[in-house]
Amino acid sequence: MPSLILTTCGTSLLTNGGIPDDLRRLLNKHANSRDWSVMPTDEAHTLQQHANSRQQSLLAADEQQVRRLSAELNGLLSWQQRPQTPASTQDMYLLLATDTALGKSTAQSVCTWLQQQGHSASIISAAGLHTASLSSFRQALSGLVKDLHEQLSSYKASGYSINFNLTGGFKGLNGFLQALSTIYADNAFYLFEGSSELMLIPSLPLTLDAEQVIKQNLRAMRRLSLNLPVPAQDCSSIPELLLFSIDQERVLSEWGELLWRNSQSKLYKQSLYPSISERVTWGDTFEASTKGRSPELLNLINQRIDNLAVYTESDCKLALKSLDPKQLQGSQHKGLWECDLDDHHRIFMRKEGYSFYLEKVDKALH
Repeated sequence: MPSLILTTCGTSLLTNGGIPDDLRRLLNKHANSRDWSVMPTDEAHTLQQHANSRQQSLLAADEQQVRRLSAELNGLLSWQQRPQTPASTQDMYLLLATDTALGKSTAQSVCTWLQQQGHSASIISAAGLHTASLSSFRQALSGLVKDLHEQLSSYKASGYSINFNLTGGFKGLNGFLQALSTIYADNAFYLFEGSSELMLIPSLPLTLDAEQVIKQNLRAMRRLSLNLPVPAQDCSSIPELLLFSIDQERVLSEWGELLWRNSQSKLYKQSLYPSISERVTWGDTFEASTKGRSPELLNLINQRIDNLAVYTESDCKLALKSLDPKQLQGSQHKGLWECDLDDHHRIFMRKEGYSFYLEKVDKALH
């Protein structure tokens, strides 16, 4: 079975080993600087030279030197050498970098080393993923949940084992990823400093069942997940853990995103749910056309209804990926629009101003 290994990246490559005190102070000073351009020119030059030097050392190092230079690679090498996890040419390495110049530089060096060894490796991050601001950090985690949910679910469906390497990175991020691993990963692992043995934490035999909370607040949760406005009173029964405020607007917290992403598909496969927008409506004919549909198609129907809500409430300026609403051509289809579901099915509807009236789900026209 091939593996996807998600690795949190810190700055161990820049700080491990002996470095002068003034350089260490400079690294600490700019730990949260997002880009080299925001630093004084001389300080940026010094740090870039140091980063380039460490990358060259890493690429020329033998295994023991690599282990000493990079906590992230120390953990990965120990993982690769376990007899229980033989390497596969299909293995994928996903490096999670902080949204900082130093973090991205370190992740790029680790990525380059992995690619030099013949591995498939790439870097992901999220805007605001740094420790300068708790609010920005939490917003970044919410965005990260969306990205990771899509990627990890896709790899899992393709037969991959999902593993989190939490040897590097910083505490706040690793703590969140440890919680996330109980839902998405088969294992999380650590390699403590000075140790050559991995501490393996397998996924617990539990699922995150948030259906009751979500069903009780379904309209609000759906709108919040799409960044659509929700009146404060409609959020009153949603647990505070799942929300936080930005500029007096309520949004899903990182835990709210996690609960929603983990439950959405299961819920959406069960039935057709009411519209979340007054600009997207339908009658009995449309509802009847959804009866007896497969769970997978029901899931898509509910998703497209959500997408249409975003589209119409943006005054038809923001078309989400995969929605593709379009007016049918030909006099026999006068005023009729469609949006794709899958290769064989469409939602047919009529548009009036910034609103859609859904008529039926039917086979695509050819």
